[in-house]
Amino acid sequence: MVFQGDQGKEDGVTTDTRRLLLRIVLLATAAFLVFVLPFMFDLWPGGFRWSHPAGHPAYERMIIAIYFALGLCLVPTAFDPERHVMLIDFTILSSLLHGAVMTYDSFVQEHEMIHLVGDVPILFVLSGVLLWLHPRWLRPGSRDRASGGEPASAA
Repeated sequence: MVFQGDQGKEDGVTTDTRRLLLRIVLLATAAFLVFVLPFMFDLWPGGFRWSHPAGHPAYERMIIAIYFALGLCLVPTAFDPERHVMLIDFTILSSLLHGAVMTYDSFVQEHEMIHLVGDVPILFVLSGVLLWLHPRWLRPGSRDRASGGEPASAA
């Protein structure tokens, strides 16, 4: 059975709408990582640049390169998310972990607290949105199995 139209509309969002939103989020994230993030360290250094005990330009270039690569990989993922679930899982998990580490470091290095309104919430929001739109929710019967019930049968 394949979800179509209004089937699977438990949270008010159709499967087709969820798939479209996932594609938009993945493409927007890819665009941000490829075209915007490389400049954010200079455009908003307080929100993106970690400066204690000094600047780390080599570290910044490595972070930019890794996120640039992730952005490029998210483009084909956007067009076939069911096939690239592991990359979506990696994006969620790595964003949560990166955000958690930066949250801790923001409190330990009090002069870095501005990151709590900069790059940290971006990572947590991205993780939450991708969890909500995850392709696992597009699979037939996935909502019923997740709640402990039997898979929905086709009418």
